[in-house]
Amino acid sequence: MKDKLKDFVQDHRDEFDSFAPRPDLWQDIAAELQQENSKPMLAVAPEPAQAKVFSLNWNTAFRYAAAVAVLVMVAFTARYFISNSADQTGSVAATQPVTLDKIAPELRQIETQYVQVIQEKKSELRALGVGDIQFADLDSAYNELKKELYTTPNKEVLLQAMSDNLKMRIALLNQQLEVLENRSKEQTRVRHETTNI
Repeated sequence: MKDKLKDFVQDHRDEFDSFAPRPDLWQDIAAELQQENSKPMLAVAPEPAQAKVFSLNWNTAFRYAAAVAVLVMVAFTARYFISNSADQTGSVAATQPVTLDKIAPELRQIETQYVQVIQEKKSELRALGVGDIQFADLDSAYNELKKELYTTPNKEVLLQAMSDNLKMRIALLNQQLEVLENRSKEQTRVRHETTNI
C-alpha cells in the first residue's frame, strides 16, 4: 500500500506544487496579529440566558398525571393498611386481655401458698404489738416480675424469682418474730431476776 501511495504522490507532484501559498502571506498574517494585540480589549458582556422552551403535548401531560395519580393512590393505600393493621392488633389486645392464669397457671398456686404464710406471720406480729409491715422494695420488684411474665419466653425463671421474693418476705417476717420473741424473753427474764433479788 505504501508503494501505491508513494507512486501516486510522485506521479502527481506537479499538481500538488501548483497550490503553493503566495510568498507574502506570512507577512500579512503577522501584521494582522500585531494590530489585534495593539487594540484595547473590551469586556464583552455575556449574552442574557434565554429561557429554555419545554414543549409538552397532551400525551406526555397525561402520562405524567397518571404517574402522579398512581403514586398518590399507592401512598394512601399503604397508609390505610398500616393504620388498619395497627388498629386491629391494638383492638384485639384491648378487647381480649390475656390473664396471668392463662400465661402462668402455676403463679396462682405459688401466690396462695406463700401469701397465706405471710398473712399468718403478719398477724402474729400484730399480736405482739407491731403494726402492719410493708415491703415496698419487694412489692415493686414482684410487680415488675409480674409485668415481665406477659412478654418473656422464659417463664420458669421468672416464676422462680417470684417465689424467691415471697420466700424472702417470709424470712424477714420470721427474723422479726425471732427478735421480738427474744426481746420478750429477755424482758421476762429481767423481771424474774429483779423480783428474785
